[in-house]
Amino acid sequence: MNQHESRKVAMQAVFLANQDPELTAAEVEVKTVAMLDLEQLSAYSKTLIEGVIANRDELKEALSKHLKNGWRLERVNPIAVAILEIALYEIQDSVEIEPKAAVNEALNLCDEFADPKVKPFINGMLANFVEK
Repeated sequence: MNQHESRKVAMQAVFLANQDPELTAAEVEVKTVAMLDLEQLSAYSKTLIEGVIANRDELKEALSKHLKNGWRLERVNPIAVAILEIALYEIQDSVEIEPKAAVNEALNLCDEFADPKVKPFINGMLANFVEK
């Protein structure tokens, strides 16, 4: 499984985890393997899932600071939130990918999983975390 495929799996797992925040990373991983009918998760998928879940509060707080006044992350499309969390985790913590490439990968996930109207929002949000 290549890095893009691993990221797709991780995004779906994070989406699942966000639906039931009481799940542990291990439980999310088991459910994701079953849900997507995989033999196992790639090492990169596991890294992303575990990293996002372990840093969930910090990621959500950082993202929330860049929402317009009156908006809360809970009001944002759940797929967009999962994409943002994966990308922000990669931007802040990954040695595997450059920040600008993480933004590009997030936009690719938008093309596959989100409404086209979400793409500019994701790009704008993530731009706050990437050095120009």
